[in-house]
Amino acid sequence: MSTTLHIPPQLRDADAYVLNNSAGKDSAAMLHLWANTATEEMLERTVVLHLDLGDAEWDGVPALASEQAAAYGLPFEVRRRERGGLLDLVRARGRWPGPGTPFCRSYLKRDVARKFYTELTTRLGITGRPAHIVTELGLRADESTVRARRPAIALDRAASSGRRQITTWLPIHQLSTDDVWKTVRTSGIPPHPVYQHLPRLSCRLCPFAGRAHLITAARMAPDTALDYALVEDEIRQPFRRDLSMAEIIDAAERTDDDPVRALRPCGTPTRTLRRRTEGCAA
Repeated sequence: MSTTLHIPPQLRDADAYVLNNSAGKDSAAMLHLWANTATEEMLERTVVLHLDLGDAEWDGVPALASEQAAAYGLPFEVRRRERGGLLDLVRARGRWPGPGTPFCRSYLKRDVARKFYTELTTRLGITGRPAHIVTELGLRADESTVRARRPAIALDRAASSGRRQITTWLPIHQLSTDDVWKTVRTSGIPPHPVYQHLPRLSCRLCPFAGRAHLITAARMAPDTALDYALVEDEIRQPFRRDLSMAEIIDAAERTDDDPVRALRPCGTPTRTLRRRTEGCAA
């Protein structure tokens, strides 16, 4: 396993490097490898950006992202959509994100990041040419066929303008999951406890997750599951075409194991997931 990154020549003289850090394993591995590869000049031009997903995010994620950045002495910034989170988007659009319409990524991540690029461009104060900003994402080919087809380096034309050139770079695109975990262990920073039960640190209840993972997540985040069920009733649209949140909650109640214990203080009672006891609509 390599302990460094190959930094392409065309990216070595950028004006700024933005490491997008979700606090997940891939971001943590990317951050560790970047900090151990980049020159001192590159690190001085680096900022770690966390796009806070609000109530959709697991507890402790922003704090962990901050801790990871601090471990390497890198500046840390947090940004969040100003007009509300995921459930606000779902209510406004009258539907949930899906494979053909992943609007959660567009509104909660892409658009928020682009606002930060505008802010960073102003902060850089470069005149006479566009500022070159490299944004680094911890996306890997192993994760999906769609991500496998993504180029490791690409000009983000939609985010670029006369004042800035945004280049998207996937530094760990070819790393295996095993290599990622080895890198995380080498960093010495403990991963989020969610990984004890789920393979990804995505939104608590992600429409793109598998059924078994959603059931586990509903037991780990019962309040969130209930909130989603209420919105599901409100807009009269199921969480997924093939799976409603009501079905996820019912299945979670029939599951014997209790992953919630790992994420709550000892002795804290588990709130029931049953919707009718919470006054939810049938």
